[in-house]
Amino acid sequence: MLAIPALGATASLLAACGDAAEPGTTPEPTTPPTVPHPTGASDAVLRIAYEGGFVPMEYNFRRLPTLLISGDGRAFVQGAVPAIYPGPLLPAINVRTIDEVGLQILLALARTEGLLATPPDYSLPDGIGIADASDTVVELYANGTVYRHAANALGMDGTSTPARDALNRFVQKATALDATVGSAHLGAEGPFAADEYRFMALQVDPSTYTTEPLPTVVDWPASTGVVLASASECAVATDDAVGDVFRSANELTFLDRKSTRLNSSHITISYAVFCLKKK
Repeated sequence: MLAIPALGATASLLAACGDAAEPGTTPEPTTPPTVPHPTGASDAVLRIAYEGGFVPMEYNFRRLPTLLISGDGRAFVQGAVPAIYPGPLLPAINVRTIDEVGLQILLALARTEGLLATPPDYSLPDGIGIADASDTVVELYANGTVYRHAANALGMDGTSTPARDALNRFVQKATALDATVGSAHLGAEGPFAADEYRFMALQVDPSTYTTEPLPTVVDWPASTGVVLASASECAVATDDAVGDVFRSANELTFLDRKSTRLNSSHITISYAVFCLKKK
């Protein structure tokens, strides 16, 4: 794979150093070398997300990337969320295709902004500290490596530095896919259906919920092969096993199984996120 960009770079060099064009003619434009990247359905090429800040652990677990592009040419973005409480348990995720030309446009933009290189210093200027602000994280999987850039409070007033500005420009352009890549290189956007879910379970005391709406308790399917009491970090279950339960659940749905109760006043709530696997 590394031979391809080397060949492209050589061809460009020869075009620049070869015979000069005749007067009055326009030299043929040179094509920049392509950037090699993973191509698998479960591989990532680009991930833009917000992490950290003063939020509960389970909130960070459920936080979705703003943009995630897989190696097989799918762009995942956050879908519309109903302005209701309790909202649905499962996150709203939309997906569309992006062709290789579109991917190379994004990777070329990353190269132009200096992101396909060792991350620079993204420290806030003049010792500014914004402890409760999240980090903007950009991960690029290319050239056989991972370039991870993380900047706290990116884009906020008074936080500008050349390195932070370059990262912010890339984030703004990459997340505006239609304007940056062009509709000719993008497919129609539609809801994403996962075939597996990654989730975690937390023990809660329902007696602490005293105001409307009250939680709803539903049985945890015994056929999942997952014991909720043991799913304190990250468990996996198929859509066939838990999809109906998750899709009908909301943020105040408690998933319970008598064998997992610590005592009669404790049941289990599950927070679910999706696995990047095509159905």
